[in-house]
Amino acid sequence: MTELGHPASRRGQRGNPIAAGGGRIKGYQSVTFRRWRNSVVLSQIGSWKLEVRGWTSTPRYCELFQHLASSIQLLIPLVVSVAALFIVGCQPSDLGTEWHRIDPPAPSIDFTLPQLDGTPVHLAELQGRVVIMEFWATWCGPCRYSSPSLDAIYRQYKNRGVSVLLINEGESAEHVRRWAEHRFAAPILLDQETQVSARYNVHGLPSLFILDRSGQIIYAHAGYGGGLERRLQLILDQELGSAERHG
Repeated sequence: MTELGHPASRRGQRGNPIAAGGGRIKGYQSVTFRRWRNSVVLSQIGSWKLEVRGWTSTPRYCELFQHLASSIQLLIPLVVSVAALFIVGCQPSDLGTEWHRIDPPAPSIDFTLPQLDGTPVHLAELQGRVVIMEFWATWCGPCRYSSPSLDAIYRQYKNRGVSVLLINEGESAEHVRRWAEHRFAAPILLDQETQVSARYNVHGLPSLFILDRSGQIIYAHAGYGGGLERRLQLILDQELGSAERHG
């Protein structure tokens, strides 16, 4: 409980209701912000309530605090808007130091892996599309953040020539199916023997590879540090824009 005032003199110091810097409301006994309690409630803000203890029977005091509560409620959308601007401003505007384009590109290694329903996916058949592959597992903590970001990328770019493959490493179809619970639209592939991850020299999860339209590896990235979706958008917009300009 955070208390904004202390018992004040009844002789009525009536200047600025809230003293600068001290949080005291002059002329009133006590004002508190706290969760649900048995006391007089003047206004509710979310799960918090503005309460007044002391001379609550006087309508004039109640009216003052009603105005105070209304002012606070009016400020909430402004605070949320400012916070949203800060969040947007914190989104990465470039790839940062951890993402480097492979130049010259490296050849990818072809493979065939089953999806959860048993349908096989052949990497070679995806040539002509930009392919994002992530090696992941259900026990991998960072994968709980990276895989949903990749699924969002799949939903956004699948009709623009982009394929996303979520390649589970070393787990059974039933276990992965229970964990996924139909939350992903992107194809989930099963590398149960970890043969494909070994061929791609995967030593940690998540590990991500991006292939250009010719099937060459142009990015390889391990781990998850936040901002993945935005960085992939930057890469894909550049790749797709370049292809559209020359195609």
